[in-house]
Formats: sequence, structure tokens, C-alpha cells
Amino acid sequence: MMQYSQFGENITSYKDVIDRSIDRMKGMRNLINDLLDITRFESGEKKRDLKEIDIKELALNSIDSFEPLAKQKGIEIQDDFPDYMYYIADSREIEIIFNNLISNAIKYNKQNGSIKVKISNTNKEILIIVEDTGIGMSEEEISKLFGEFVRIKNIKTKNIIGSGLGLSITKKIIELYDGNIRIESQTEKGSKFIISLPT
Repeated sequence: MMQYSQFGENITSYKDVIDRSIDRMKGMRNLINDLLDITRFESGEKKRDLKEIDIKELALNSIDSFEPLAKQKGIEIQDDFPDYMYYIADSREIEIIFNNLISNAIKYNKQNGSIKVKISNTNKEILIIVEDTGIGMSEEEISKLFGEFVRIKNIKTKNIIGSGLGLSITKKIIELYDGNIRIESQTEKGSKFIISLPT
């Protein structure tokens, strides 16, 4: 018979400990994957599969995969896409960009907040925008954001699990396409990540 001596009869406490352990294991798995990704990019060992892809489809796939996590926080994900958006790229690289940005927009968002993912193009570039209604960042925090193992640490983020590598990897991928990423953010109002990929 299972013993609950450490928790008494409080099954909820026991479940909370298990949930936290699972979260830590997921965090460790994500850290390992991020370390592998960044090592491949920095060493040049990663073989790239460049071909024509539909960026809109990759964005929709990423949104679908994070929808359950967003619903847990009551977050609505809105999209604003053209019918199609073709681009010569490695689909896995573009997928990583969307996954990192949408994942962060959920993690650092407020309960019952919202996220907007927008894709548009001009004659010269494709713009990808991920905007949230989260806790936002100061100018000082933004200036440090793309370093490796950097995470925003304050009272509002202390329980958020992450490797601190996602945005560094995202920036490295964008630079492979001679693109750039910039951030507009206000504390307590949210953040907007704007990616430009030249065509």
C-alpha cells in the first residue's frame, strides 16, 4: 500500500510534487534539445534542407501544437495570415522560430491574455510578428535577451521553467537568412517580436 507519510492524507500535495517533478523533467529535456540545436548551429554541422516552403502552414502547425498549453491559461491565439507565404528555407529552422516565440508568448503571458501571430510580405521582405499581452520587459532586459542562458528573472518569472537558449537559437537561425529580429515591449502591457526575412 502506498505510503503518504511525507504528505499526510493530503493527496493534492502529493500530486503537486509529482507535477513539479514532471515539469522539471520536461525542462531538462528541452534544455538538452536546445543545447544540441545551438551546438549544431555554432559548429556548422547541421545539414540544412533548403527548399520552397509555406511559412503560413508552419505557423499554423506551431499554433495547433501550443493550443492546449494556451487554453490552460485561458489565452487566445489569433492569427493574421495571407492565403499562402512561400519562402526558400529549411522548414525545421522556421518551425523552431515559431515554436520558441509562441512558447515564450504563452509562458510570459497573463492569465486570460492573448497572442497575435501575423505574417505579411513586401517586395523586399517577409515580416513575422508575434505579439502578446504579457508581463513585458524593460529596455535593460531587452538588451540582454538574446544572450545564451539568459532568462528574465523577477518576482513574476520565478516559477517559469526555461533553458534561456530559445531566443539565442532563434536569432542565430534568423541571421542564417540575413534577417533580423527586434523587440517592442512595455512592462505590464506586453511584448512584440518582429522578424524580417529578406526575399
